[in-house]
Amino acid sequence: MRYLAILDGNEHEIEIEELAADSFSITFGKNRFEADVRRVGPVSFSVLVDNRSFDFDVARDGEETVVASRTGSTRLTVADASRRTARAAGKPREISGRVEIKSAMPGRVVNLLVAVGDEVKAGQGIVVVEAMKMENEVKAPKAGKVVEIKVAAGQAVEKGQLMLVIE
Repeated sequence: MRYLAILDGNEHEIEIEELAADSFSITFGKNRFEADVRRVGPVSFSVLVDNRSFDFDVARDGEETVVASRTGSTRLTVADASRRTARAAGKPREISGRVEIKSAMPGRVVNLLVAVGDEVKAGQGIVVVEAMKMENEVKAPKAGKVVEIKVAAGQAVEKGQLMLVIE
């Protein structure tokens, strides 16, 4: 399958071919490698590439995927061919209605950047969560009004825990 990954504003084409159970051929730009990928926890993966081992936690945060390792975390957007075609046609995905913002991984709320009743813009920072010793700013997936806040600064959160609601 072919994907488009957007990392730090740069687009990268990725092709992934399943060779066998847990074994994949991955083409990233001009580089091609084989990887053994094993799920070792609900959001944790162990990846072997050329006899080197890598451990990652992978979680969704709205449209983004958060990939965390011992060296830090990275946010990226991955789109399949149909989403890429829609994007190329200039049709941005619109999010409407009530949106529940949930924690992408276990952590601790460091700071709330909004209050109930605040109007927010799409992409605006709304809450900062510390996970795996990294602070991650969670952004609003759409413009709207903050109608509920279910967490407080200093509070521990679990993966999937409701933090706030935007309408």
